[in-house]
Amino acid sequence: MKTITAILIIIFSSSAFSQIKFKWLGITAMTISDGKTTLFFDPAITRFGPLDFLPFKKVQSNHAEVDYWLNRCGVKSVQATIVNHAHTDHVIDAPYVTKKFQTKLFGSTSVLNIGRGHGLSNEELQEIKDGGIFKIGDFTITSYNTPHPPHAGGIMLMDGHIEKPLPPHSRAWDYKVGDTFSFYISHPKGNILYQAVADIDLNSPLHKLKSEIALISIANRTSTEKILTETVKPTKASMVIPLHIDNFLYPMKKTGEVDLWWGLKLDEFTQKIMNHGIKVHIPKYCEEVTLLN
Repeated sequence: MKTITAILIIIFSSSAFSQIKFKWLGITAMTISDGKTTLFFDPAITRFGPLDFLPFKKVQSNHAEVDYWLNRCGVKSVQATIVNHAHTDHVIDAPYVTKKFQTKLFGSTSVLNIGRGHGLSNEELQEIKDGGIFKIGDFTITSYNTPHPPHAGGIMLMDGHIEKPLPPHSRAWDYKVGDTFSFYISHPKGNILYQAVADIDLNSPLHKLKSEIALISIANRTSTEKILTETVKPTKASMVIPLHIDNFLYPMKKTGEVDLWWGLKLDEFTQKIMNHGIKVHIPKYCEEVTLLN
């Protein structure tokens, strides 16, 4: 009887650990974990308002705010910090999270220069390139260059690359975009596509990838139909989680309420995707979602 009980415990414990779970911490900040290895994408819990983007203002990571949300969301261990591009709303807290969990920061040369400016050593930094593959625990991650679209009227704000180490107390305008990457995350339990921009080039290899889960930044989409026909349908994803849906110019509300980005049309996005029999999950701060069993 004791032997049977021990076997059952091992079976159920292995099953629990092999589930792939997701937690959202605002914008595109999220953890993906199999219970043994936790990947933290785009740590940007610190928020900056419109006045913080004035040319004479300097900004920096709010460590107390980051710690609050890490504790609230139960993020106790991180094995890799991965950043898709170098704007403040994706990278501002990445050096602090990397130091806090004694892990490594993965990103473009611009992202790594932010890390260097914040005191990270070369051993704590790993550059990612188009088509590059890196393995962390049981996760295998392939990076694809997916250029950041213009913000408005064909204009890209904070354009260019960060060519030298950027110190912690710098202007928001100094956080230049650099290269932008989307990620194909493979695990023995299945595949996840994190598409960091809403619209991708027609020749992008992302069109050929198959994944059970599609995590898609939708804030600057051309249309929902474009995402549906060029990403969701080709991947054959059974569930879509939209990201970059909250208003990143305001702090996350500790009541848990999510302030949606202006003009996001989240209901329209959800309904159009669901009309094709695909599940849409609207994330909530710190909510744990099982992606793959």
